[in-house]
Amino acid sequence: MQYASWMETLGEGFIGEILKAAQNPSMISFAGGLPALELFPDQELQRCFQRVFEEQGKSALQYAQTAGHPQLREWIAQQHKRNGKPVSMEEIVVTTGSQQGLSLLAQTFLDPGDVVFVETPTYLGAIQAFQGFRAQMIMIPCDEQGIIPEELETLLKEVTPKFLYIIPNYQNPSGKVMGLERRRELLRVAQAYDLLVVEDNPYGELRFEGEGYPDLIDLGENVIYLGTFSKVLAPGLRVGYVVADTDIIDHLCLTKEGVDLHSNNLTQRAVFEFLKEGLLPAHIQKLRALYKERRGAMVEAIENYLGDDVDMIVPSGGLFLWARFKKINNSFDYVQETIRQNVLYVPGALFYPDGRVTSEVRLNYSCSTPEMIEEGVQRLARAMQA
Repeated sequence: MQYASWMETLGEGFIGEILKAAQNPSMISFAGGLPALELFPDQELQRCFQRVFEEQGKSALQYAQTAGHPQLREWIAQQHKRNGKPVSMEEIVVTTGSQQGLSLLAQTFLDPGDVVFVETPTYLGAIQAFQGFRAQMIMIPCDEQGIIPEELETLLKEVTPKFLYIIPNYQNPSGKVMGLERRRELLRVAQAYDLLVVEDNPYGELRFEGEGYPDLIDLGENVIYLGTFSKVLAPGLRVGYVVADTDIIDHLCLTKEGVDLHSNNLTQRAVFEFLKEGLLPAHIQKLRALYKERRGAMVEAIENYLGDDVDMIVPSGGLFLWARFKKINNSFDYVQETIRQNVLYVPGALFYPDGRVTSEVRLNYSCSTPEMIEEGVQRLARAMQA
């Protein structure tokens, strides 16, 4: 078959292989970004869906606005500000998960060969979205708080990107958080060079300790914000959104019309019913408590079973722990052995668009019990020893 040329850059679909291996009931997977299944508010959501059917049944099953359910967009608007000012419903489009938001941005902004700045490392799903439109990704050097503004400014003097893509809260994969002063400095550089910033924030509500910081979109201009209910409600709902100025939203809606016309009308209305009941804050508190316990279990297990063989970044929120094995060169080389030991991780190389070799791995703790985490890390240690 004559597939598009960019498909050749995707390799053999490693994530698909990992998901296939994860179907083994004996497998302990630290590979996915899965929220805790047992905390899905299924009973509450069932009630919300039932209410939608009873009160809005026929209209909920009809075609709807491309931008999304108006009441849901109004609720989202009340949660955000743009450059310190209130957000209106017209500045929001509801997407089929924030991953679609990324894809719509890529399709709307990128021509083949355009440059996109990303963090070092960056989210695998963003790499895939940008590769699909044949963008050239340039990684900006990072420290413990993420992108270094001086390094960003140095590159901006040489290259003009379409936008900078960034996850400032509990970054995927590294778990890093950008401090308040760093956020302001980054936005100062972005404004000086008229740089569009795409802020992806799927994990911001999952804070275990420390203070929360204002969103980049609240602090400065030229920011597009991606949000989602996948990590704080349930990913199977596939409800995300984009906040941006109305001209950008209008263009994203034009793109979205050619993709799916609109996101699921029924689900949007049910999610709004859940939010209208005021159920989300208490649910987020449950998530924070559980994920903090599981984060602690993973840190303790790594210290007990891998010890000095591993450097790790202990996250203060989110779903992932980023670790580096000191005595190996390439974490990809150990994937088959870990599968034999019935444990999975994601090799760090997948988060670098330049294809570098690295001994880093991303480990997810949110969907495993403390007992499973301890057993899984023991298996990981055995794989490394083997």
